[in-house]
Amino acid sequence: MPALLERLAGDVVYSPYGLTRALSVVRAGATCETRRALEPYAMPPEVPGVISAQAAWLAPAYSPGPALTLETGPLELAAINAWSAERTRGMIPRILDSISDDEVAVITDAEYLDARWAQPFESTRTAPFEGAGDVALMSVEGRFEHTDTAVRLPYAEHDLRFVAMLGEWAPEQPWRNGYGRVELPRFTTISSLELSELLGLPTRAGRDLDALIEGPGEKALGRILQRARVDVDEQGTRAAATTAAAIRAVAYIEPQFHIVFDRPFTWAVEHAPTGTVLFAGRVRNPTQRSD
Repeated sequence: MPALLERLAGDVVYSPYGLTRALSVVRAGATCETRRALEPYAMPPEVPGVISAQAAWLAPAYSPGPALTLETGPLELAAINAWSAERTRGMIPRILDSISDDEVAVITDAEYLDARWAQPFESTRTAPFEGAGDVALMSVEGRFEHTDTAVRLPYAEHDLRFVAMLGEWAPEQPWRNGYGRVELPRFTTISSLELSELLGLPTRAGRDLDALIEGPGEKALGRILQRARVDVDEQGTRAAATTAAAIRAVAYIEPQFHIVFDRPFTWAVEHAPTGTVLFAGRVRNPTQRSD
């Protein structure tokens, strides 16, 4: 079970697969500190049954670097959200609420799953759920892999399965195969997550992302957002997630200096190519003419 789930409170859904895919795009074009921080986020293998898509969205002054090979579009809020809605079959109609002035690129990843149970639930009753009152509790009988507190429910295709464990996730006991009855609530969970701080990735601007995005200013990772939804019912599971990794740029301002020659100084006139000093002197009283 992904460790990040332990740090997310309440009813929550997120896609470790989608998050890893989005950050793997940044990883492919990162160097130095950013590359080291993103080492765990290598592109995972494609999973049959999951429909995936990726895109990059760039501000007008920016273009793909040599390490960015995704389809690109303009960094426009409506376009990005329309892409999310289309790629997730309407389950994630919006990934961004706004684009800040310093955000110059966004990498998006969308995941969509529509999986039917190998053995659909046969009946549903109203029953109490601890801390939540009465809920719709679905029931199915069959032969499943299980422990005393967990079960694996297979889907009809692609070797996918739903795994449920009572309480918080714990190290798995030996699984066994047996015939029994499983009762599971029908549920929908929707989450909107800001993951930047939880992931602890570097945000200092520099040249680490120059191979990913070309354009003015030093660049750094910005917000990392994910919106996800899951619907579980008698027939199966529909789930979707869109992840957005923003890249911000800091405009380069040449540092200015200020030197005031208001005390004695020395000076020289030199030939720049050779450094030959043609004249040299000292000034202690600029209003007095020396003899």
